[in-house]
Amino acid sequence: MNREVLRLIDANLNRVTEGLRVVEDVFRYVRNDAPMQQRLKRMRHRISAQADPAPLVSSRDAAGDVGFAAKGSLENRRSSIRDVIRSNMKRAQEGLRVLEELMKIDSPDRAALMKELRYECYQLERDMERAYRPVLGPGLYLILTQPRAGYEALARMAVAEKIPAIQLRCKNESSEAFLMTARALRDITAGTDTLLIINDRVDIAMISGADGIHLGQDDIPPREARELAGEKMLIGLSTHNLEQVERAQDEPVDYIGFGPVFPPFSKTDPDPVTGVEALGRAVALSGLPVAAIGGITRARLEDLAGIPCHNVACIHAVANAPDPAQEMRAIHARTGVRS
Repeated sequence: MNREVLRLIDANLNRVTEGLRVVEDVFRYVRNDAPMQQRLKRMRHRISAQADPAPLVSSRDAAGDVGFAAKGSLENRRSSIRDVIRSNMKRAQEGLRVLEELMKIDSPDRAALMKELRYECYQLERDMERAYRPVLGPGLYLILTQPRAGYEALARMAVAEKIPAIQLRCKNESSEAFLMTARALRDITAGTDTLLIINDRVDIAMISGADGIHLGQDDIPPREARELAGEKMLIGLSTHNLEQVERAQDEPVDYIGFGPVFPPFSKTDPDPVTGVEALGRAVALSGLPVAAIGGITRARLEDLAGIPCHNVACIHAVANAPDPAQEMRAIHARTGVRS
């Protein structure tokens, strides 16, 4: 290869290995994720082994790099550790594509390896996004649908009580009003122990920056929702019988709702009541966390004793209570499988 091509390979080899090293150190020192750190290290070493350093170093001309002074507006800005990871993974992927093209000149086998490593890099980034996906904690799963005290007031109470999640359900409101409420609740829940889940609407979940989306059986299929929302968003799915529970195990969802366990207060045309026995069978069948839903009150928690539900979902039991915060606290304390 001539000196110019070697110089180009050297620049991109450095770009790739430096980008991977940054991410590797994040997973080593910040995330404390040894398996991911080792995957990144192995990839970096495999890439470094593909070129003889001596001719590359001799071709290097940092002082003569005409692009050194060209700075993008975002080049010296990172908003978070997550942004550092994304930026450096993109840097590595782009560099691998350049190396793949250059090695086609006289080393097709190495070019094929660069392509393989590039796709491995894509998969690594996807696995990293999964690692950043929110985790639904055990306990009360609070659903807000036109609460008397107001959405924002209930959300503030939930945050104060460290309730694992609130789901915003706006069946009869315009998209504009739904989005406005979602953004207000996102402002309240951001950076807290309380996740914000949006019912039905993937678009509103994405625009508002919510932690997750909850889908019904008649909503957009989970696979399409995952394609739209990406790996970083939690996805829940409502199920109403054991067949649906079984099918959900093969979907890209993080938890399921099961019910209605009791006659619900909130729907005029609800699904058939499943009952407590079916809930127990659903929990035993599911490899995913299960949130019991439908007509659940503090008094009815006794009927669920012995069934290791991850969550119980409540609407009216909290929204219509004289003291919603106290009711949240009481239900949450008696709910969920805690380690």
